[in-house]
Amino acid sequence: MSDPKDTLRALLDTYLRCPVEAARAELDSALGAYQTDWIRARAGADAPPLPAAGPPARPAAPRPKFPIAAADLDVLRRLADGWAGTTAEVSRWAWFENRELVTLEPNPAGEGPETLRLTPAGWAAAGRTPPG
Repeated sequence: MSDPKDTLRALLDTYLRCPVEAARAELDSALGAYQTDWIRARAGADAPPLPAAGPPARPAAPRPKFPIAAADLDVLRRLADGWAGTTAEVSRWAWFENRELVTLEPNPAGEGPETLRLTPAGWAAAGRTPPG
């Protein structure tokens, strides 16, 4: 029998056709919490104590599941450095947007091409973490 987690990942990837790492992580976390609660509820009075809570775990940064060309990585790194690239300056902005690496925001000048902003997946692809 195959691993249910692999089956769930295959279903989500097949039917949603988009990166779903956040949904997968949330489902895995909820399933683990439910299993722990279920086991503890049935263990009775002789259940071992819960482990001491350590520092909170850092959530795993999403990773792109597709290759990114060196020139595209350079654009992502420039955006991470604070460059306000626009759809007029970045020829492959649709590629970035379709892969959920960037979002488009209205031009701060009020008119003109939209500006690109990195998403969490875009920050991860650039090898950085968002400020703040």
